[in-house]
Amino acid sequence: MNYLAELEKKMMRRIFRYGISVLLLPVYYISCLIPKKNNIWIFGSWHGHKFADDSKYLFLYIKKNQLKIRPIWLTRNQKVLENLRGREYEAYKTFTIKGFLYSMRAGCVIVCCGLSDVNRFVIGKAQKILLWHGVPLKKQNYDRNNKTHYSKIYKFFKFLLKTRDKEFYNKVIAVSEESRANMSSAFRLKDSHIAIAGHSRNDALFDTNWLSPNKCDYLNSIRSKHNFKYVFTYLPTFRDSSNVDLFRKYGFKIDAFERMLDRSNAIFIAKAHHVDSKLELFTDEKILQRIYVTSDDELPDIYPLLRETNILITDYSSVYCDYLLLNRPIIFTPFDIDEYLKKDRELYYTYDEIIPGPKAKNWDEVIKYIEEAIKYPKKYEKERMAIRDKFNTYKDNKSSERAFKKIKELLEKSK
Repeated sequence: MNYLAELEKKMMRRIFRYGISVLLLPVYYISCLIPKKNNIWIFGSWHGHKFADDSKYLFLYIKKNQLKIRPIWLTRNQKVLENLRGREYEAYKTFTIKGFLYSMRAGCVIVCCGLSDVNRFVIGKAQKILLWHGVPLKKQNYDRNNKTHYSKIYKFFKFLLKTRDKEFYNKVIAVSEESRANMSSAFRLKDSHIAIAGHSRNDALFDTNWLSPNKCDYLNSIRSKHNFKYVFTYLPTFRDSSNVDLFRKYGFKIDAFERMLDRSNAIFIAKAHHVDSKLELFTDEKILQRIYVTSDDELPDIYPLLRETNILITDYSSVYCDYLLLNRPIIFTPFDIDEYLKKDRELYYTYDEIIPGPKAKNWDEVIKYIEEAIKYPKKYEKERMAIRDKFNTYKDNKSSERAFKKIKELLEKSK
């Protein structure tokens, strides 16, 4: 009965979304007739729920450095709205009157996941920029076994408009020629439609004056209670098929890990991808001394933390491609690789050819590789640099500046 009830709810939600799409279709055409102001830029990220990723950092860059542009953030999240307004940024709820009106007037709309980051129904004739949200290592969109990244409602809306992806996105931003090739395939776009500028979020990995103070509040809250020398951060990717118990299933022993952290004078921070549920580490009331399992509510933006991370631990997440810019050790944990490739995502590459570091089969091996990395941090440096250069054309703090210039050029041509 529970399964049938849940299925019925999903069907009703889908019917509701399709109904809204049809009802708002005339509004889309009306928005095409409204004159656009090229100095109004609308931003959003992660389906309107977060202030994070490339959209966040390009927004901050423009707010600080490009005073002729009026950046406006749209969100569905009340906490995000209050936070941004508290910092004196202009922000509105996505589906409020002002959210609709400014979206209709905006000459430029900037997203990192898709048009669901903003109000897709009222941005007709605006220049739409897709920053994307990672290096395409995993097959995306049209390359995913006849699946697409786009939601069914997106495809339905696209069908009603009888438009193609390149007409939805006027420009897509990539980080390298290698990434451009994969994104061209995934989105069915010509290479000329994709500009190489780098991830704006990677500006946070460097000393960047317009981001000052560039600090990690989450880490500072730990520092106020404990002293430590090293930070080890575990960032597994999300699973499409199911939530895998990545700790207990692969031999995570709290006592052994705590002892290693104590010997190393380190802390261990684990954070699930925000699409997944929170990582579960233990079920009893044991108090952890050096292990922190955090959530998206506590740590919505990982890039200030990455800047202060000494060793990154991950599996199939492309976050390591960004972290390579710091030239620090990475430990890979492809615990469930066979199952992942079969049930979740195929890769554009064989896993081994893009992995510049040791691959652990379980958490005992992770401990071994951590201690090895502390002693020999330059081991795998040659491999790291090769993969870094493959996926990052630029290794500096000017990605936001380059992205801005690419978008500005597009707007000038569209006049």
